[in-house]
Amino acid sequence: MLSNRLCIALALLAACLCARSTQGQLRGERPELVKVTDRVYCASGYALGNIMFVVTDTSVVVIDTSESPESAKQALAALRAVTDLPIQKIIYTHFHGDHINGAMSFRPSRESPLEIIAHRNHEPELLKYQMLRNYNMRLNAIQFGFTLEQKDATLELAINPLRPAIGYLRPNTLADEKLQFEEGGVRFEVYNASGETSDHLIVWLPDFSVLFPGDLYYASFPMLSSPMKHDRPVIQWAESIEKIRDFSPQHLVPSHTRPISGADQISEILSNYSAAIRHVHDETVKCINQGLSLYQTREKVALPEHLAKQPYLAEVYGRVAWSVNGIYRQYTGWYDLNPANLNPGSRSELHSAIVQAVGDIDPIFQRAQKAFKDQQFQLSLELVTIVLDAQPDHQPSHQLAAQVLRRLASQSTNTVQKNIYLGAAQEHTKASQ
Repeated sequence: MLSNRLCIALALLAACLCARSTQGQLRGERPELVKVTDRVYCASGYALGNIMFVVTDTSVVVIDTSESPESAKQALAALRAVTDLPIQKIIYTHFHGDHINGAMSFRPSRESPLEIIAHRNHEPELLKYQMLRNYNMRLNAIQFGFTLEQKDATLELAINPLRPAIGYLRPNTLADEKLQFEEGGVRFEVYNASGETSDHLIVWLPDFSVLFPGDLYYASFPMLSSPMKHDRPVIQWAESIEKIRDFSPQHLVPSHTRPISGADQISEILSNYSAAIRHVHDETVKCINQGLSLYQTREKVALPEHLAKQPYLAEVYGRVAWSVNGIYRQYTGWYDLNPANLNPGSRSELHSAIVQAVGDIDPIFQRAQKAFKDQQFQLSLELVTIVLDAQPDHQPSHQLAAQVLRRLASQSTNTVQKNIYLGAAQEHTKASQ
């Protein structure tokens, strides 16, 4: 059993994943209780994470709870227009905060019995997250645009970090590879399906042909490798998608983005989704075996046209290039076979030496300005970074960096990338004042 102190730490952990008070997963979404079948409803747009409800003959089973107790209450209020049956069970598809922190809103009182189901690795994964709590707070602030004005943030959570509401409840039923149960005349099958996390569960309703894939599928190229998080098992992710497809679901209700209905459409989507994952993986491995560098591999690997044109594989959340980074690193380690990078020195020292070699920062800064005018924004950013490493208080370089980063953000269709660029632009703007 975990100590009370650790339980509190786990609850606090859930709150660490949260951003400003708002509604919506991506800019422009509106809260809606979507009726999938007479038994299944999906509360979408109330928070970053969807909340799914399965209405049985005697009760309601909740699948994922979002990151926000307040948003969970709003979703429940919408459900109460449909049914007043009590909540008997909650299933966490995995440990990420946008799936677990609204749970308390579904418990009428501390004395009310509530079964909470999760995978056996759920709490070990939370403990690893807690070990890096300060780092994770920082990366989530960047990824979800905590410091940006609300009009600028493109990917948000639905809780106020200055007044975090903690709604996490610990699981009391742990699943391994498979868990089956019946609730109110409805059969539930819960399976471990690794991908975004090792504790990931999918939920299958065999009598109604409804499958809940958690975060294994959403309408974007998947985040196979996050810029600031640990590596994810790419091949296992593809295998899990293929496992989902084998069920031949009539309805697919993901924990992000909208539900999909129609067995043929779902089968095609899942087939293309797994094919895209395997393509990026296999092409990256091929490049590694050809002796190509990581940079060369990123330049070469792309989705084939018939996959790239699919709207549900647009790089809105995950990116192909980021996936290449993760796959390459998984298989090759951190040494890129360039001896200069085996035991690298300080980047600031290197950049200062470059400035000394050219005699001053001005030629490099002027070249960065030219790159900006020529719309070579990445080159401009890298050049101005050399100047700022050598002379951190050079205000014109901070101003240029802010301009470059805003232009990079404006060109990007990826929500995470936009937030990263805009957050960095904000820091350079402050440094230039």
